[in-house]
Amino acid sequence: MSEAARWYRPDGLSGVEALHANFERHAYRPHSHPTWTIAVMERGAAAFQVDARRERADDGECFVLEPEAVHTGVPAVPEGWAYKVLYLEPELLSAWDEQDAAAPRAARWVVFKDAALRAAMLRAHRALAEEPAGLQRDEAVLQAVETLKPHLRPGPPPARDRVEHAAVRRAVQHLRERWDEPVPLAELARVAQLSRFELVRRFTAQVGLPPHAFQTDLRVKAARDLLTRGHTPAQVALTCGFADQAHLTRTFRRTVGITPARYASARTFKTAAS
Repeated sequence: MSEAARWYRPDGLSGVEALHANFERHAYRPHSHPTWTIAVMERGAAAFQVDARRERADDGECFVLEPEAVHTGVPAVPEGWAYKVLYLEPELLSAWDEQDAAAPRAARWVVFKDAALRAAMLRAHRALAEEPAGLQRDEAVLQAVETLKPHLRPGPPPARDRVEHAAVRRAVQHLRERWDEPVPLAELARVAQLSRFELVRRFTAQVGLPPHAFQTDLRVKAARDLLTRGHTPAQVALTCGFADQAHLTRTFRRTVGITPARYASARTFKTAAS
C-alpha cells in the first residue's frame, strides 16, 4: 500500500484535529505536540521512542502520548503501519468533563489493548471523516474521550527526577524569544553561561531535544498555526525562519507526517445549513 496521509480539522470542534495515515517508509524526527496524541493502529507496526523509553505498537493496539512528550516514529515491520490519530488540546479533557481539577496525566503504560477504546476511536474517526458538524459527530468524539478516561490519572505532574537547571531555563527562554531567527550555539552558550558542550548535554537531558531540534519544534508549531489561519506555505516559510519553502516542506513532513500544503487544505466540515 502506498504512503498516504489526510488531516482533518473539523469545523465547530475547536481544539480537535485528526490524522489518517498509511506509512511504509516515513520516519518521524524527534518532536513533540502541545496536544494529547491518541492513536489506534490498523495495520502493521510502528516503533518509537518516547522520552527515554522504547515502545512498539502493533495492529489492534492503541497508544497515548501526553502533551509535550518528545517522541519519534518509524516502521517496525517491512510493510510499515496504518493508524488513525486524534489530537486533543489539553484543556479539552477538563472542559468537557466540566471539572476544575488539575489536568489529567496518562497512566504508566503508553501502548495497550482496549477493545472498547479502539471501537470508540474508530467510530469517532469515521464520524470526523463522513459526518457534517452536528450532534452525531460531536457525540462520537466525546464518547471516544470518555472511553479514554480509564487510561488517565488525575492530578498534577509528578516531580521531575531532576531539578530544572537554571542555565537550561535561560537557554529555553532565549530560544522561545528568538524562535524564528538564527541562533548560533556560541550565543546560546553565552546566555546560558555554560560551555557549548555542557549546554548541549544539559539541554538535551532536561528538555528531551537538543537546542536546534527544540527551536525547529517551535517553528513547526508556529507554522501549523499560520497555515490554519490561511497563510501560504511560502509566506509561512519566510515568517518562521526556514531557508525556503522546500526546507519548510521537508521539516514539516518529518514532524507532522503531511506536507504544509496538505495540512493547510485539511478536510473540514461545515454544518448542513452552511
